[in-house]
Amino acid sequence: MKTLTSLILSFCLITHICAKDFNIVNLGAKPDGKTLCTNLIQKAIDDCSLSGGGKVTVPTGVFLTGTIFLKSNVNLYLENGAVLLGSKRIEDYNRGGGVIRALKANNIGLTGNGSVDGQGYAFWAYRKAKTYSHKSPSTGNLVQLEACTNVLIENITLKGSESWTLHLLACDEVLVSGIKIRNPLHGPNTDGIDLNMCSNVKISDCDIYTSDDAIVLKSRHPDYFGKPCENITITNCILTAISNSFKIGTETMSDFRNIVFSNSTIKAAKPGDELAKVTAAYIDSSKMGIEHLGPISGIALETVDGSNLQGVAITNIVMDGARVPIFIRLANRGRYIETQKLSSPVPGTLKDVVISNIIAYNATTASSISAIPGSYVENVMLKNILIRTKGGGDRVLAQKEMDEKITAYPEGTMWGPMPVSGFYVRHVKGLQMSDVKVITEEDDMRPLAMFDDVSDLYINNLQTNDVYKGECVLDLNNVRKARILNLDLPEAIKIPWVNIKGSESEKIIIKSIDRIEGKNLIKSDNSVKADALRTVN
Repeated sequence: MKTLTSLILSFCLITHICAKDFNIVNLGAKPDGKTLCTNLIQKAIDDCSLSGGGKVTVPTGVFLTGTIFLKSNVNLYLENGAVLLGSKRIEDYNRGGGVIRALKANNIGLTGNGSVDGQGYAFWAYRKAKTYSHKSPSTGNLVQLEACTNVLIENITLKGSESWTLHLLACDEVLVSGIKIRNPLHGPNTDGIDLNMCSNVKISDCDIYTSDDAIVLKSRHPDYFGKPCENITITNCILTAISNSFKIGTETMSDFRNIVFSNSTIKAAKPGDELAKVTAAYIDSSKMGIEHLGPISGIALETVDGSNLQGVAITNIVMDGARVPIFIRLANRGRYIETQKLSSPVPGTLKDVVISNIIAYNATTASSISAIPGSYVENVMLKNILIRTKGGGDRVLAQKEMDEKITAYPEGTMWGPMPVSGFYVRHVKGLQMSDVKVITEEDDMRPLAMFDDVSDLYINNLQTNDVYKGECVLDLNNVRKARILNLDLPEAIKIPWVNIKGSESEKIIIKSIDRIEGKNLIKSDNSVKADALRTVN
């Protein structure tokens, strides 16, 4: 199989050798933003493809259009100052909507320094006291490419999407580089980039500002059931979103594997941002149902519909304003069982995840790694992580019972306020936490971390500050085969550092340091077997 780079080069060579350049103005398209140019743009694309391929140029100016279809061997090139402006009339769109679409096309491009503006707000309806919803019918995804191979999307700006902005469905060999996405913050479901059952995709140097998920990998189309989302790299991006910044899920009917997300910045929107001001002109932000302008989760990895998620590496990420820095969830929502030919839903698997070199500022809710009874998240490594979080939990919150929520929609805030300040871990096998530090701003009666039904736990150099005033710093319930090393907490913490509970707790080793010697910093309840804990020097 050709590599992604060679395929992109092949596409470039095709367009260069053919040397066909179709300028839409030469066919009569008017750059006045008022005259509908759909048919003329489509004719340029069709003629270019039929002649063997080349470039269709949209020159400087504003060209009103409905749905246009990219065809094989065509690069739609938008010059600097060129705008493809989506019509506000639903009758100007093809069934399924969208400004740019392609189906089973090969060697296609959408490039240049121009922009595609969907004017999606024309198809939103106000929903009482919260935000906007979609009118019916509506135009849907701004750009949707389905079952296409060798795709290049480069440098353009995509904005004003009615729904998902760039939707790649069942596409292979894709390069997305240097694009901007700009959507106002009150739009419904305006994801930035959605990779739906795609393979061999490289996304780099993108700047995304939108109201829903920034970059999300999904698996939700029954026509492509069994096609995995695999071999994905995402790097050097700036992500600003209201929902989640980088996410796998929620729709997870087929598998996910071999995914890398790296060298990127995640940030919250600010009231003074241009698009936040646009939103304020439409709706009072206090009525948007959004507590603040940061993403719900910075990193969200979810499988809840039976898929297997394996082989994810996330590294070198700085996030500022994500409420939940890390959310990892395996559950059993039970959708798509007819497509999967199952009589009843079964959970998938989630394993082999490495998250390293993370800095998170202004968190407000604990990170979590969780599954459901009888299933386990497996083999997760958290390395070199620094989190600054608000804290301030009281004694009542510290006693909160956490529902399993087996079939609930997965979200980093799905449990509301958490009974821990830093990490909540439940139903996990094989968790390594190395060089993790959580700095909590306000005094907190909750533990820093809670581990419930966890086996093969390894903690090395876990650090925090001295704000903890409750029952313990680390709460271990039914934990098996655990090693806790170099637990060097501030001497000002007067409560037990480790509290062990549960009759299933066993084979727990804690490596003492000088300040532990002679102090009652480890405690266990009566349900714990006498030989469950061993301390070593």
